[in-house]
Amino acid sequence: MPKILIVDDNETDLLLMQSVLARAGYSTDVAVTGEDALRRYLDDSVDVVITDLQMPDVHGFELITILREFAQPPAVIAVSGTGPFQLHMAEQLGARLTLSKPLDPVLLLDAVKRALEDKDDIHVLKSG
Repeated sequence: MPKILIVDDNETDLLLMQSVLARAGYSTDVAVTGEDALRRYLDDSVDVVITDLQMPDVHGFELITILREFAQPPAVIAVSGTGPFQLHMAEQLGARLTLSKPLDPVLLLDAVKRALEDKDDIHVLKSG
């Protein structure tokens, strides 16, 4: 079963994403800081990381950049309520997909499905 790490310092958004993904049958783990997310990623096998961009310690941009450096990086989905420019920047840094807040559960599930389907392609692009 694919494992998804959800990173968001907003408890409401975090619980919404976790609930939607759990109801769809995904195994989830959560982190409320970028630093905690890195620890959890290193401690467990994670297929997809969904990260908010605005966080107090390790910004989502930093988290995406760090995760992309691993030999087998997870697929990253960036979420933000700050507008399209930040989401575009997240894509430039390596996020596979982006979503605007407030989150639409249908779009969230579609993004996770697409990230999992494209995961092998992401590894090929990084090593090429």
